[in-house]
Amino acid sequence: MNVLIVDDQKAIVESLREGIRWEELGVEKVYTACSAREAKLVLVNFPVDVMLSDIEMPEEDGLELCQWAKERLPALECIFLTSHADFSYAREAIRLGSFDYILQPVRYEEVEAVLRKAEGKIRENQSVRQLQNTRKLVVEQRDTILEAICMKLRQGREGDAEQILSTLKELLQPDFKKFSFYPAVVRIIKWKRIINTWDDKLVRLVIRNVLEELFAAAHGVTCIASMQDGSFVILAAVEDSLFDEEKWEVGLKEFYDFVEAQMDFSIAVYMGTKLPASEEESHGPAFGGMLTYLAGVGEELNPSGKSGIFKLADGAGEEAEGNEGEAEPVQKAVSYIKANLNKNISRTDVAELVHLNEEYFSRLFKQQTGETFKDYILLEKMNMARTLLERSNLSISIVASKVGYDNFSHFSKMFKKLTDMTPQEYRKEHQK
Repeated sequence: MNVLIVDDQKAIVESLREGIRWEELGVEKVYTACSAREAKLVLVNFPVDVMLSDIEMPEEDGLELCQWAKERLPALECIFLTSHADFSYAREAIRLGSFDYILQPVRYEEVEAVLRKAEGKIRENQSVRQLQNTRKLVVEQRDTILEAICMKLRQGREGDAEQILSTLKELLQPDFKKFSFYPAVVRIIKWKRIINTWDDKLVRLVIRNVLEELFAAAHGVTCIASMQDGSFVILAAVEDSLFDEEKWEVGLKEFYDFVEAQMDFSIAVYMGTKLPASEEESHGPAFGGMLTYLAGVGEELNPSGKSGIFKLADGAGEEAEGNEGEAEPVQKAVSYIKANLNKNISRTDVAELVHLNEEYFSRLFKQQTGETFKDYILLEKMNMARTLLERSNLSISIVASKVGYDNFSHFSKMFKKLTDMTPQEYRKEHQK
């Protein structure tokens, strides 16, 4: 424990430094300062656990110094010395979270007694911080393991993924009598604010806290991995005797409803089925096969229902149903594009229209149409332009505006790129 003594009267500072039995209190270093300015220099440059400070000092008093110090060093304990038994001082000291308040002239025994209590509180706080840091490291370790599993699966190395998975099982085993994994994917499909101030860590924190609170009765532990497309893979481990698949679905619906009502973003949730963690119930490769879905193969995610809860396709028997479910948003997108060719259509707007993550929508759109989103729109616009040039006497500038081009030269350039003719040449050739 290190202590800083602050008083504008040098004699008091020296008296306390010489009179207190520091070694018996377990104090390693005693720093001194005769003003708030000196004290700040010490606090910035040296580790201090307790500040023993006079309140009444010129320029800047002890209360102001304590407030400044607490903002920078929240764990610092402040003990005030004052010659005035003024309640307003005591009240302000309490507000600032000071440890104690001693009237001058002080007795060394009284100061020593207060310092002993402060040492006890410091040790308690250190233990709490150590536990918090340990928990944080454990949580980060779980997340890192899940991210490694997903990475290996994306590389097609399921054997390596299974080995890493066994490490995660061993890490979680002491927390449960018998547990199972429940997988899911959360995709952020829309931000409700123009300016997004959320980062990856904050989104993870929200997801973890909400889910673990929902599954608290089953002692749920949540591992989260961030994927490159902005989605989050979740693997919840819960006690078998306290949890089942029905509770998993209900919990995810409650999670979805909470996020929709309270957060700055909207989500889609893709729900996987129960995956037993015990060796006798687990079926080896089937477990890895399920995790392959979670590793980012978005085309195989099969939306079911409008509640925002989605199920993972679970084998060949559901393939047709999955393709039918995936075709619906693409058909809706195509209809929207054809009805709005006179506009500047963005991928973001259309993805929001069909309630899908932008990156996932792009992959799904290309899979269903054979064209990228951008190329498909260009082809549709130019097909409409050809029809107008063939069957109407509209000026070419008006034809350009009807397919969403304000810049005539840009329209002509794109038209020639696809037809090898300028709009004028095309009209002349096809109106003969």
